[in-house]
Amino acid sequence: MSLDADTRLDVFPCPVCQSPVFDDELYCEVCGGGVATQATGGDHGDREERDLRVMAGISDRGRRRTRNEDAMTIAAANGRFLAAVCDGVASTANGDQAARAAADATLSALEPLLHMPDWPEGDALEERFDAAFREAQSAVMLVPDEEPEGSDLSPSTTMVSAFASSDKIVVGNVGDSRAYWLARAGGGKTLSVDDSLAQESIAQGVAPEVALADPDAHTITRWIGGDTDSVAPRLVTFDVTEPGVLVLCTDGLWNYFEEPERLNRLLDGCASAMDMARRLVDAALASGGLDNVTVVVVPIGLDSEMTTPKGGRPSS
Repeated sequence: MSLDADTRLDVFPCPVCQSPVFDDELYCEVCGGGVATQATGGDHGDREERDLRVMAGISDRGRRRTRNEDAMTIAAANGRFLAAVCDGVASTANGDQAARAAADATLSALEPLLHMPDWPEGDALEERFDAAFREAQSAVMLVPDEEPEGSDLSPSTTMVSAFASSDKIVVGNVGDSRAYWLARAGGGKTLSVDDSLAQESIAQGVAPEVALADPDAHTITRWIGGDTDSVAPRLVTFDVTEPGVLVLCTDGLWNYFEEPERLNRLLDGCASAMDMARRLVDAALASGGLDNVTVVVVPIGLDSEMTTPKGGRPSS
């Protein structure tokens, strides 16, 4: 498609490679260099990093979005790990605030699990996750539903949360933020199940490659926020039988690296949880970075120097 010369945006050279860049772009299409200083009057490069040594998380605005509408929270203590990753729905008002509210509420609700003398058995853990997601829903409903020059739809977010120890992982999710297990020996599996039109089609027998090729494949069918029918999380329990890495992420990562095997290969040579998180986020940015990217990484049984501290401070 061509643009009429009279309606084309102003063009200026990329300060890195001198390729032409339109004045509404934040990054050069050719080299990926930041051009927002010239194009918009300031680079908004939002990047948040949290490092507890035994686990780490990064949330990056990406190369195209004007703000970061993802959020994360992490905590570790007594050989246990807790994390939540949220992706504010961009088509709703104040998606960034919705994601932050949900993540913080979930940490507050689940943090006591880090200090219980025994791992909760039976329905107790399911009840705690259900309660945590209800708390997240209540928190998101308090987010203002009006945004100047923004959407008039009620604030909403996806969320995936995990509670883990050296031998067990429990994952709960609503929406399409995901959890992966990446085995040290190679390969891995997706622990969460998306709430999306594609997943509904796959459940009805449509071939995955056909379902995922649909233009509406990534439309979510459940979320936390306004006009939702249920925020009860899909729960999955996974027994850890070998060293590996638990990864929680938004679709800003898995849209580029959906298969666990591809994610696992990216971690080759990483020496710490933060190295892993940076490798994954930077790979998404290098692949285009069209969306916000948030990743939490929890190595389990990989290295003696990653031993969990007796008491780890929560981070959000």
